[in-house]
Amino acid sequence: MRPELHRRLAFGWLAICLLLLAALCWLLPRSQINSSVLALLPKQQLVGVPDELADGFSRRLDRQLMWLVSPPPGADSAAVNWWWQQLRQMPELQQVGGPMDAQRQQQWGRFFYQHRNVLLDDATRQRLQQGPDAQSQWILGQLYSAFAGVSGKELANDPLMLVRASQLAQQQNGGLLSLSNGWLVARDVQGRSWYLLHAELSASSYDITSARRTVDQLTALQQQLQQRWPGAEVLNRGTLFYSNYASQQAERDISTIGLASVVGVFLLVLLMFRSPLPLLLCALSVSIGALAGTVATLLAFGEIHLMTLVLSISIVGISADYTLYFLTERMVHGQQSTPLASLQKLLPALSMALVTTVVAYLALLIAPFPGLQQLAVFAAAGLSAACVTVICWYPRLSRRLPVRPAPGLTLILRWLHAWRHRPVLRYGLPGALLLLVVVGFSQLKVDDDIGQLQALPMELQQQEQRIAALTGQHNDQKWLVVYGTNAEQLLQRLELLQPKLAQAKRQGILADYRLLPLPSLQRQQQNVALLQRVVPQVMAQLQQADLSLKAPDLTPEWVTPEQWMGSVVSEGWRLLWLTLPDGRSAVLVPVNGVQNSAAMQTLAKQVPGTGWIDRKTEFSELFGQYRLYLSYLLMLSVAAIALIYLWRFGLRHGLRCMVPMLLSLGSGIAVLALSGHTLNLFSLLALVLVLGIGINYTLFFTNPRGTPTTSMFAIFMAVFTTQLTFGMLVLSHTQAISSFGIVLSSGIAVAFLLAPLTLATKRKRGKA
Repeated sequence: MRPELHRRLAFGWLAICLLLLAALCWLLPRSQINSSVLALLPKQQLVGVPDELADGFSRRLDRQLMWLVSPPPGADSAAVNWWWQQLRQMPELQQVGGPMDAQRQQQWGRFFYQHRNVLLDDATRQRLQQGPDAQSQWILGQLYSAFAGVSGKELANDPLMLVRASQLAQQQNGGLLSLSNGWLVARDVQGRSWYLLHAELSASSYDITSARRTVDQLTALQQQLQQRWPGAEVLNRGTLFYSNYASQQAERDISTIGLASVVGVFLLVLLMFRSPLPLLLCALSVSIGALAGTVATLLAFGEIHLMTLVLSISIVGISADYTLYFLTERMVHGQQSTPLASLQKLLPALSMALVTTVVAYLALLIAPFPGLQQLAVFAAAGLSAACVTVICWYPRLSRRLPVRPAPGLTLILRWLHAWRHRPVLRYGLPGALLLLVVVGFSQLKVDDDIGQLQALPMELQQQEQRIAALTGQHNDQKWLVVYGTNAEQLLQRLELLQPKLAQAKRQGILADYRLLPLPSLQRQQQNVALLQRVVPQVMAQLQQADLSLKAPDLTPEWVTPEQWMGSVVSEGWRLLWLTLPDGRSAVLVPVNGVQNSAAMQTLAKQVPGTGWIDRKTEFSELFGQYRLYLSYLLMLSVAAIALIYLWRFGLRHGLRCMVPMLLSLGSGIAVLALSGHTLNLFSLLALVLVLGIGINYTLFFTNPRGTPTTSMFAIFMAVFTTQLTFGMLVLSHTQAISSFGIVLSSGIAVAFLLAPLTLATKRKRGKA
């Protein structure tokens, strides 16, 4: 390469780097760091339900918060009222729900009284459909019950007791919760009362700054509550608490793993080269790689996920490899060749190493997980930028690098000599590793559980279990979604779904469900017609029982969805309803106690516009499908690389090159199994990188222009920097990342140990 051409390339790359820096400054204020676990997952498509509605529900549910507050045993609700008032004063919260005061209870009664003829509950409808006897007997039962407390005024205004029936139905829908002094209250087995409060976040639960501030403030309030009322307890539920924990955990991983990785790499470089220049050059290539990776990710996705940042720590070691390979060549042969001659000598191996590693990372794009797709883009752009930095700048920047023999030259020569002339090492080490692979594979277990994506804190899990036990409402991400092109169609579909849900409950397919208590206009008309047909006979039977009642007014007062949603009676239900500006609407139907997700999927297909959501089960199944898919892709990749080796190096040498590749892949999985971890999609994604990175070591040795000692030292530096980064991932608190690190670390270590196997046994010793 001519010096003039190389000078132009250097200035051109400088201009590109300045543009990248400007782009980063422009993008950062317009982008966000995402900590949502669900953002790592494929976007779920619901048949017949528009994406806008599904996304709208997801955003709304993510902002919901719930508390169960229990005052000290024997105390009144003063602690609960104090907590409620504090929540109402927080600007981060909106629509804080607490007790229903007397005024709102009166509004509730007036609404149901006004629309009593059209808002029949299911139990009343069933009694009326059975004939006048069932309804009249129920009314008489309420009148003569010692606990019902029917007043003469109520009987005169509502002789059919339709409002009372609606109240009883609402209480049954409350499950384990009951109304006490305006509060929804649950009681545990010790008889202790737990008061329900709820609120909605003003910002997204994944806004890290806002989430951290909100959780800190709630924690401080909880401490004040327990100081004022010793013995009081608060249970929390909400995506906010999980996303805040995830962001803190990721920050700990980044600070501990990232700091240890960077410090370890820099100390190793300083120790081996005994000059600050390689340290500065490594920092430069790593920084430019991180710059390019971040800009590419933000341009492609508009955000970057916390898990992407954690996994991208691994890029530090790989991007330093290119610098170390070039600087090793200059340190050892700096007096024998010019910097451009050294670059010309290493360019084929550098290019091949970059291509194979980038292709290995880009293979992550096949996984439908945004976090891994971000990692693929970050790595491909970052590694390419780091390598181009070495090619364009380092022949000029490395001119002052001290020239001296490679450290540990004697050990390197002995190691290479042993590989050439000692059959015990040449055949014994691969044989021992093969035995390790066989033993490890015999212990291998597969687990596609999506829960491995995030390690949930025990405290939050215990609170979740207690809330579910107290309220009967589980937070297991299982719902039916019913959709309609307009509100009337939606409500009619809900009414088609109701008998199927009741049958599923009788069959034990589910334990319970909550269905929006708003009838369609068609059902309201049917209700009025039913009353007009049956009520005269009901009134006749009541008169025969010596009750002198005036005939009820059966004039209908129709209820529109807008009226219902704007009234007090919809409190607690509004979260389940969503309408788009064009009128398309959907409703969530929460279900509990579902053991057979396939049966619910079948049920949903029986009603038009209905979809079944079971995120955990469906995503775990998707994990398994892509694990198999990636297994086949890996097999094809290995076969393709093997054919290339055989074509380029011949049968004997090609087979020798294949042994490190196959044993490094097998050893990564074997160590994973022997360490007690299970195989999943992330383990195979790590194998993709083992394949791409491990090939580099083989290519360095097979470079005809290189010398074995220089290659061995460069590989030694590369593998140790890689271990300092990938190996650190083992320390992650998230099992998926930890197993990712185990496979990568062990697989690359084996690739390093077996790399000299590609040397010919009778080859003369190359120049040092």
